[in-house]
Amino acid sequence: MRFLHFMLILGMLAACLIAPWTASAAPAKDVSIYKGEDPSENGMMLGGWGSGNAIKAKELILEGSWSIKITTQGLYSGGKIEFGQPVTLFSGGIDDTRYIQFGLFFNETQMVNPAPGFEYAMSDVEPYRKPKANKVRFLFVSETGQAVEAVEPVGAVDPDDNWLRVAVPLAKFKSIPGITEFRMKQLMIFTDTPGTVYLGLMKLVTDTEPIKVDPLDSRTTSIMYTEYFVANATAGVSNLKYAWDFDASNGILADSTEKVAKYTYKTGGDYTVTLTVSDANGLKDPVTVSTIISVTD
Repeated sequence: MRFLHFMLILGMLAACLIAPWTASAAPAKDVSIYKGEDPSENGMMLGGWGSGNAIKAKELILEGSWSIKITTQGLYSGGKIEFGQPVTLFSGGIDDTRYIQFGLFFNETQMVNPAPGFEYAMSDVEPYRKPKANKVRFLFVSETGQAVEAVEPVGAVDPDDNWLRVAVPLAKFKSIPGITEFRMKQLMIFTDTPGTVYLGLMKLVTDTEPIKVDPLDSRTTSIMYTEYFVANATAGVSNLKYAWDFDASNGILADSTEKVAKYTYKTGGDYTVTLTVSDANGLKDPVTVSTIISVTD
């Protein structure tokens, strides 16, 4: 009996030691900052920065019943959101797996056809819609006046709902030396071209998904024929960068930085095509894949 009692005590001690480790290892939950509530009833004050502006709107909604309509005239003129109660983005240090994710709708968009004239012949090279703006600039201001800037590239909008998800890593806040906490009092949003953007949601999320890249198919082509190459990659909420090299024999060079690249070989032979996909913010390990292209005269 004494032995059993002793073993029970050891088991309880082990559980107490393991439980805190398990809790700390679990990913942090998503935290909603804005999900379509009436901003005025949610303690949010809207206004402008420079000649831009922000107002509440109902014409385009992602979640809830409202959105925030932002008029921007450039990277330094846009909408301002002030929070009645500061929003804690992090405390106790920065977790590199945490991001602030925004749901944005752009009034000004354009259709991009990477392979004009091949819409039906090349099903893997499909036209897509993207904003006319190339960048979104966020300016976060704390209740103590500390400011952090993040400029993120924009890509294709979601074909299912036409909204764009843009994520800013909390690692950006390391630009303030020694920072351990950030309580957001103000947020400014801008784009690099004049236009109108709707903010439909804003939340803190965890992303530990590594970059995954589909293999490249080998193929045979002929000289002076334009070949199209598609980078199919995922990485959670991270923004990705692409670098294509179409002839490894002269060193790995960035012949193209597009998701869908094209190249015309002028001489015959076998060529190694290399694609490197990396995190635009450098937080995840890059992935490289390659294949052989046989070019006939």
